[in-house]
Amino acid sequence: MINIKQIETFYWTLKLGTLQRAATRLFITQSAATKRLQELEKQACLPLFEPGSHKVQLSPKGAELLEASEGLIASLARLDALRGAAHQVQRAVRMGLTELVTITWFTDFVARTKAELPDISLHPDVDLSARLQRKLLDGDLDLVVIPQDYVTAAMASIPLQSITFTWLAPPRLFPEGTTLSLKQLALWPIIVQGPDSGITQRCEQLFAQEGIEFNHVYGSNSLFALLALIRAGVGISCLPRGLFVDEIERGEFQEVTLEVPPAAVNYHLAFLKHGRTALIDTLADLARQSTQGDARR
Repeated sequence: MINIKQIETFYWTLKLGTLQRAATRLFITQSAATKRLQELEKQACLPLFEPGSHKVQLSPKGAELLEASEGLIASLARLDALRGAAHQVQRAVRMGLTELVTITWFTDFVARTKAELPDISLHPDVDLSARLQRKLLDGDLDLVVIPQDYVTAAMASIPLQSITFTWLAPPRLFPEGTTLSLKQLALWPIIVQGPDSGITQRCEQLFAQEGIEFNHVYGSNSLFALLALIRAGVGISCLPRGLFVDEIERGEFQEVTLEVPPAAVNYHLAFLKHGRTALIDTLADLARQSTQGDARR
């Protein structure tokens, strides 16, 4: 008789693209996943995949089963969300975050989640935006908080907050009241994070749009390390203003005024389109509450 575990393995193998990704999501070995698919195909009495397709092309029977599976998986997700806390097994949620999110509103979000969803265990993964994007698409994460620029067609997303960025330089580098063009700014070393960073991508796009070459200085993937490099006089960098507003007001850094100020960065909570559940919507609502209470935007 066909069982839920077999259906889940079949469904996630098709949705994530490989048996290994499905096994990782279901917390089983690849051999166990293979066994489940073999048993499912035996119970179906007809091949679920076209011969020689390496389990990529579904047979008519497989396509029919996938359509039925989608409704079943969605129903199971709704039931799981409604299950009583007294007998619910703790569920792990793999959540990808940038450093900026981690050091601003994530602490409040964890507290809200523990209060509202005591059966949820958050497993954070702090990384650069492009890497978080790849991990989500590979099925290694359930949801990520990333700039909107990194949301692809395979994802659905929910807007969370808009972050204001500013250019910071060592104190008194420019006369007070100076306004620079982008070309003038490019005369100075520009400190960026690694190539997978949203900040780096934004800087490269900004100068490329104007056809201006600039001197990259790959400093660090840490925002606070970038701040230390600015303080040391290595160069200028574009950073979240709200995170360092106290240092700016104390005169530890000079805020550089450009003719065209940097655009705000919109952060979204993103997940695979087929992975939306009532739990995702609840977590998104809690995240919005946390971002609204964060003054460092």
